[in-house]
Amino acid sequence: MDKLIKDSKYIQSLENQDDNIEEYINLFPTVDFDLLIKYYNDDVIDNRDLLKIAEDMNYLNCNKLEEVLIKIKHSSPPIGYSSLNPDLIREIDIELEKFTKIACGEFHSVGLRKDGTVVTFGSNYYNQRDNFPKDGKYIAIACGDSHSVALKNDGSVVTWGDNSYNQMDNSPKEGKYIAISCGGYHSVALKSDGRVVTWGNKNYNQRKNSPKDGKYIAIACGYNYSVALKSDGSVATWGDDYNNQRDDFPTEGKYTAIACGYFHSVALKSDGTLVIWGCNYCGQRDNFPSLGKYIAIDCGYKHSVALKSDGTIVTWGNNNDNQRNNSPTDNFYIAIACGYNHSVALKSDGTLSTWGDNATNQRNNSPGDNLYIAIACGDYHSIALKNDGHIVIWGNDDFKQRHDYPI
Repeated sequence: MDKLIKDSKYIQSLENQDDNIEEYINLFPTVDFDLLIKYYNDDVIDNRDLLKIAEDMNYLNCNKLEEVLIKIKHSSPPIGYSSLNPDLIREIDIELEKFTKIACGEFHSVGLRKDGTVVTFGSNYYNQRDNFPKDGKYIAIACGDSHSVALKNDGSVVTWGDNSYNQMDNSPKEGKYIAISCGGYHSVALKSDGRVVTWGNKNYNQRKNSPKDGKYIAIACGYNYSVALKSDGSVATWGDDYNNQRDDFPTEGKYTAIACGYFHSVALKSDGTLVIWGCNYCGQRDNFPSLGKYIAIDCGYKHSVALKSDGTIVTWGNNNDNQRNNSPTDNFYIAIACGYNHSVALKSDGTLSTWGDNATNQRNNSPGDNLYIAIACGDYHSIALKNDGHIVIWGNDDFKQRHDYPI
């Protein structure tokens, strides 16, 4: 309570710029800046007050300054912060240009910057790069075949790119959303109350049979179907069922994670075991690891990859393009991602391993240094995020996946 009172006194002191400066600065080190930012989001303090906070934070070398400057940069109406040290402003602007998240569609990619702005690059054949949001405050991104979705920090959703199947027209205009996912031509968003909203293509019932109850905590999309995970560990599936994407889904068990391929799905149980359902025409369900302590899963077109708690990798399913033959046999991996017929894994030392199809250089041009912290795969190209916030892209370039990307 004392802490909250001191925070309140600090905010009240902002209203009177003639306050005793010593008393003002004495209050400052006790302030909870996470709470201040919450006050700003809730419109308790205005832009002028926030600028004063930034000035004080600069004076005291506070490590929360960057977060406050992001708020100022995207304030409406915009306000300047020219009273701050110009060198500091340049440093902050450079820092905010760095990327924190990456996502891949079929032939395009999206990057999310530290300042909450979005950048789209790669193919523009279906307007994947047109109409992308120019404002900031985004916290999550997802890509379908030729459309993209971004989630704002206020819980709203923005969609751009291909609209052939109403991927943009029917996007939700309201609501407090907390997660997003994209299928081939449809998208799913998860509300803060645990309900699910689906929009876009409905030719394969992607929208018709979506769950109407709540308490969901995670969502994933296959090509023409979707899966949601409930807080009680149960799973719901809706959409296309031509390849048994819905018929064989697990009706029991405590699941903690879900992943979707084009026509098959994988769920991770709380005990570290896996369950697979859906299409098996190309062995998607054959040879899967029934035992072991798994911690992460991902799916490609007809193959899947799982990461064990000991850092080793297991791959199963289709092997026509060496999706399984060349998988890494060492350990210390911390992340996995699947493209159409290739996969990428990230090691704890920041190096990358790529295996599977190499018809469009998915493996030949993979980076060999050790500076990476995140990975994502499109159908035939891959992206890795460096620890300095820069992006590296390799693989197919037929649709300019590797052109014009932000270095």
